[in-house]
Amino acid sequence: MAEPEPAPDNGTIGKGGTARAFLASCAQYASARLRLGALEGREAVAHGFKLLLIAGAAVVLAAFGWLFVCLAVVFLLAKAFDDPNGWVWAALIMAGLHFAGVVALGFALKAKLGTPLFPITTAELKKDQEWLDQQNKTNTPS
Repeated sequence: MAEPEPAPDNGTIGKGGTARAFLASCAQYASARLRLGALEGREAVAHGFKLLLIAGAAVVLAAFGWLFVCLAVVFLLAKAFDDPNGWVWAALIMAGLHFAGVVALGFALKAKLGTPLFPITTAELKKDQEWLDQQNKTNTPS
């Protein structure tokens, strides 16, 4: 029994060529998305590092402020109260002021955390999903 002769080439690529072209397109798509993700990933790391620096600076400043300023102010307020237990009230006043500072720093940190980390990638993926949805609507039989 003889092998069948291949079909004459009439300008079409064929199933194998179509599959190769599709896989090449998929690879290009994945490569572009990975490059975009890597770029925004580096930006996200830089943003996270800035947040970490702000939080670290806030902790260090709060610790030194509490140690030096609070002690001085507590003793000054205790002397102003002219009461043997005046230092207790002075310490409570200073604690309240520092808690207010911590709340302010918390709001600043929360504002920084609200920045989206991957805006371009998210926008591109939304466009891709819309395109896929459109293709599905077009290709589905009624």
